[in-house]
Amino acid sequence: MKLDVKNRVKFVRWPAESDLREECTALRHLCLLIVEHGAPPPEDLSPNEDWVRPPIVPQDLQARVRQLAARAVLNTKPVLDPAGILYFRDASVTLSLTQCEMLAPLISRFCRLVYRDELREILEQSGASSSSNALDLHVMRLRRRLQLVGLGVRNVWGRGFVVEPL
Repeated sequence: MKLDVKNRVKFVRWPAESDLREECTALRHLCLLIVEHGAPPPEDLSPNEDWVRPPIVPQDLQARVRQLAARAVLNTKPVLDPAGILYFRDASVTLSLTQCEMLAPLISRFCRLVYRDELREILEQSGASSSSNALDLHVMRLRRRLQLVGLGVRNVWGRGFVVEPL
């Protein structure tokens, strides 16, 4: 897997290959800029970029490549941080504590079914009403918040819900 990630990262000399950097940015490729001696590093890095100066120790290079790959996860799977902010692709949205608690299993099983009973239990544990209507109201509010970052909540009739890209 490390080899696969390394093969996905484009190594670009900066500033000599600035046109290649622009192409990588447009295509959302992972890009490690190799800043040439005496050149200032770029000030406007995208989330898919990082930079180093040669010579670089192999362990440091591997760490930078792994870090880029970790950032790239934001483009494929939503990430919910402990502060209650949901990140997906280039967007983020702040969620309430109850929304975070309900969203946690939906994100951990991204694009897969989460049963209504699981979400009802979460509402019960938080002290909120866990009736079917209350659950549907919470899901409706969550659905509105998730649309802001390009995610949808699909109802699987009689079973549960799935969070997926719009």
